Amino acid sequence: MSMKFSPDDLPEEMITQILLRLPIKSILKFTSVCKSWNSLIKDSPFIKDHLKLTSNRITRDGPLLLLRHCPREPNVEQYSLHFNNDTFDEYSKPQLPSKSFNECFRIVGSCNGLILLSDDYLTETNTFILWNPSIRKSMTLHKPHIPDTQYHTGYGFGFDAKRDDYKILQLLYEGHNSAGLEVAVYSLNSGSWKSSTAAPPKYEIAKTMWSQVFVNDFIHFIGYSKMGEAYCNVVLGFDVSEEVFHEMKLPKDLTSVVPNMIMSVTGKTLAVQHYDGIRKCCNVWVMREYGVVESWTKQFTIDFLTPNFRVTKVLGSMKNGEFLLETYNEKKGEIVLHDPRKGTNEHLGIYTDPGVVEHWNLPRRADYNHQNS
Repeated sequence: MSMKFSPDDLPEEMITQILLRLPIKSILKFTSVCKSWNSLIKDSPFIKDHLKLTSNRITRDGPLLLLRHCPREPNVEQYSLHFNNDTFDEYSKPQLPSKSFNECFRIVGSCNGLILLSDDYLTETNTFILWNPSIRKSMTLHKPHIPDTQYHTGYGFGFDAKRDDYKILQLLYEGHNSAGLEVAVYSLNSGSWKSSTAAPPKYEIAKTMWSQVFVNDFIHFIGYSKMGEAYCNVVLGFDVSEEVFHEMKLPKDLTSVVPNMIMSVTGKTLAVQHYDGIRKCCNVWVMREYGVVESWTKQFTIDFLTPNFRVTKVLGSMKNGEFLLETYNEKKGEIVLHDPRKGTNEHLGIYTDPGVVEHWNLPRRADYNHQNS
């Protein structure tokens, strides 16, 4: 005698607990099983519970690492996801959902497994792409109107935990070496932009890769002002929930230098990479206690010139304290794993040609309820 199984045969509590323990890819497939499962999976409490359960696995396994390469020939962006382990094993090669009008997209930032891409690498366009490469879902967002070509913008991306909402920050500047002129915020929940009441910062965002990181509910930038030849540099933080700006001091060694700095994260700690063109090195500073200026510590110095190759960029840090470096030797590029404690370099067999190479930490979780095909 054959027996047919129906989702209704199991208690609702048991179904919920089973679904909560599945990976996102499987959960998305199960939205088509029946209306009740679709409603359950897209319910906000279910999403919160799933994020809590997966956080332990994220802590144990670490985030996936996204590597992006934009070769000049052929001009096609290439992405790969890697495990945060000793061998940097490849997880997958997600395909970009659309083609850039420019040479390539610019990665604004990442948060909870989502990547925000802006099509403004060389020429400003009206397009953002919000992308989850782990499950290969994306949606197109439009930027607010920019009044004139004399204006330029800076963007940030973060998560408002109080409202379960992803937000995009736009800073509008008139001319260079100037204070912010206007602040606008996009809410994914409302699907619209609004002018923010936040007082614009008196600093401009440093354009070294337009770097920003989202840590402790703040979007962090390197901000600077310039009077003559003198610089004043700070960490500029935007509170995504309260929508206000705060300033944090940098270590004294970095407060008045040319702002060739990149915001980054080492482990779970806020960090700054300072590219020293005079000494041909990158100094990695970490803030050991968040918000405490005295806790800034120069953790490592990575020399650009070695006997075997030239370092062109510090791509980011691994959970074991090693760094991914982009190197070149006789016009051939390669990604190496650098151990700053031992001073050793491990060749990973990942080769590049001239172009833009970037690395991002990408936690394996996301609010998939906001994603469209």
